[in-house]
Parts: sequence; structure tokens; C-alpha cells
Amino acid sequence: MFQIGFLEILIILVLGLIFIGPKRLPDLIKNMIKLYKQIERKLSIFQKEFEEDIGSNELKKDVFNELRMEELENNNNSKDE
Repeated sequence: MFQIGFLEILIILVLGLIFIGPKRLPDLIKNMIKLYKQIERKLSIFQKEFEEDIGSNELKKDVFNELRMEELENNNNSKDE
């Protein structure tokens, strides 16, 4: 998801050591990783449900029927003219 290189991670860790301190930094990192995993899991579930809804046959049929109706209307309009 994010493209973070080694140098960026190193800078973040050094700043964390300076501002947060060496005692609290490991706990903060663990909590951030847990939060990231939870967000990733929720997004994965949302994406899966969204794809299932979009991929349903009923939706495909509705789209096909709409396109067919437009085609028929266009054919009727061209015949009337």
C-alpha cells in the first residue's frame, strides 16, 4: 500500500527515539502495527463484499436489460424519423 523505503523507516525510528523515548517506543510500534493490520483487514472485508455485490448476476442482468432497452428505444426513434 505505502511505498516506504529503508531510509524513511530509519528516520521515523530515530525521531521516535528522540521524541517518545526508548521505553515507550516498542509499545507504540506494536500498537501501530496492530492498528494497521485491523485497518487492512477491514478494508479487505469491505473490498470483498463490494466485489461480491458488483459481481452478482442480478446486477449484470439489470445492466444488460438497461442497455437493451436503450438500444430498442434508439431503434424505435430512428424508425419513426
